[in-house]
Amino acid sequence: MVILVVMAVLALVVAGSIRPVRDEAEIATLRVETTRAFYTAESGAFVVMQGVMGNATMPTEGSTLDLNGQTVVFVQIPDETPVAVVEGISGDAVRRIELTTE
Repeated sequence: MVILVVMAVLALVVAGSIRPVRDEAEIATLRVETTRAFYTAESGAFVVMQGVMGNATMPTEGSTLDLNGQTVVFVQIPDETPVAVVEGISGDAVRRIELTTE
């Protein structure tokens, strides 16, 4: 009987120690995805800047660009207003960059 009680207590200790590790792994994954989404949005902003300077073709509003599993969405392109909005998406993370052109 004592062995069963000890085994039950050990099972609870192990189960209790696994949950925080899993939560930390999920947080680390989200941090990586958020960083990738930011750099993806930054790359999209660079494409828009090149288009504004005339060094590249300006993307169309609503178009997307795939970069190694991450996606750039050109939400707003500077046409009538000098503001561009670019989103970077990586997994569940989305980062948005707004830039004003002259």
